[in-house]
Amino acid sequence: MISKVLNVLKDKLNTADIIEDSVVVADVAKHDDGTSGLSDKVIITLLNVQEEPTLKNAPRYSKIMAGGTALRYEMRDPAYINLYVMISANRSSYEGALASISKVIEVIQANNVLKYVDMGNDRSKDFSFRTEMHSVPFEQLSYVWGLLGGKVMPSVLYKISVIKIEGAGPSDVALIDQVDIRSIAVDQP
Repeated sequence: MISKVLNVLKDKLNTADIIEDSVVVADVAKHDDGTSGLSDKVIITLLNVQEEPTLKNAPRYSKIMAGGTALRYEMRDPAYINLYVMISANRSSYEGALASISKVIEVIQANNVLKYVDMGNDRSKDFSFRTEMHSVPFEQLSYVWGLLGGKVMPSVLYKISVIKIEGAGPSDVALIDQVDIRSIAVDQP
């Protein structure tokens, strides 16, 4: 799912004029490695995955009804996550890198809601996601670049909001149809 989201973002950015066909999803920390193929590229790197706290309180069980009667409950426990990505321009010239980052910002501002469409005919696998620029203080940005290898290049951080990740299928939970209270003892003082 995360790979699909980053590839949709990559495909959208690859259609822009200045950065056409030069956007890749890769680890920006490997930009100095001669075999990585990241020279003169715009690189999308996943920095962090965070659970969306506002959707954590959703019910875990859904009632399956038939003719007004509850048949069973299905347990669904999807994870709702936010992705934090860095888009950096590893260009041969600084002016080219600045132009690429400007174009990235322009494209994402104009298309802040993107949609993944499944290649098959199963429309239930389609989803959309929202991107918004994420600002961090200089100290944190310096720390991030220190972790990624130290070479600072023009970049922008984005938060990709609420991606729903589910297990392969729902698991059935048996319906409680009777309660036996004869076995409960209550102490009297």
